[in-house]
Amino acid sequence: MSETKQKKKPQKVPKAKLFSFKYILYDFVKWFGFWQTMIWYRIKKIYDGKEAKQRIKGGALISFNHVGFSDPFILLTAFLSRRLHFVFMSELIKNKFQSWAYRNIFLSYPIDREKPSFSIVKFLGQYVANGHVLALFPEGHIKRDGEVDDFKGGVVLMAYLSGRPIIPVYHEKRKSIWRMTKLVIGKPFNVKEMVGPIPNQNKINEVAKKLYEYELYLKEICEGGKK
Repeated sequence: MSETKQKKKPQKVPKAKLFSFKYILYDFVKWFGFWQTMIWYRIKKIYDGKEAKQRIKGGALISFNHVGFSDPFILLTAFLSRRLHFVFMSELIKNKFQSWAYRNIFLSYPIDREKPSFSIVKFLGQYVANGHVLALFPEGHIKRDGEVDDFKGGVVLMAYLSGRPIIPVYHEKRKSIWRMTKLVIGKPFNVKEMVGPIPNQNKINEVAKKLYEYELYLKEICEGGKK
């Protein structure tokens, strides 16, 4: 998607609300899908310490490894107490109905995964600052083999602009429908403290690398190699 098209995104950033008519479709899909996801995937949550168990208060970003199209539903089920907003690849939009459905049913924003404009990154950062929880897949693509690719820096920049933490989460790709889906929730990343008062691309990339390395650590926990 071109820079011009991304700039057409609304500049008014809404605050998070407990109830709004605009969330009716989302809430219906979420609760309807919750039971099916729980029965089919049988999610088992593992926490990396007490800090990881703390309930998310206010805005936050969730980074999640991407192994399949069902990942958003697994996240929605794991974080049932909060409405999760997502970003998705802009090339998935083929018509106006899809654009409407992504935005109104899945509370998602399109983004160019290769060259995201600063305007949409800034908008999403403010979105999180206003109390929303935004879920992203920092790898930028699906890894069906269950491995984790390097993380892009967009999630770190959004966290920095929002002043809110990143919650790293790892889940394994199920090898059999008879197995439970294990999901490991990590400790919050305070990006503001890690980047410092004057951000630059090198610092953003360094934090993205640390986030990636921590994701690999969560993978080890999931596989039974730690804890």
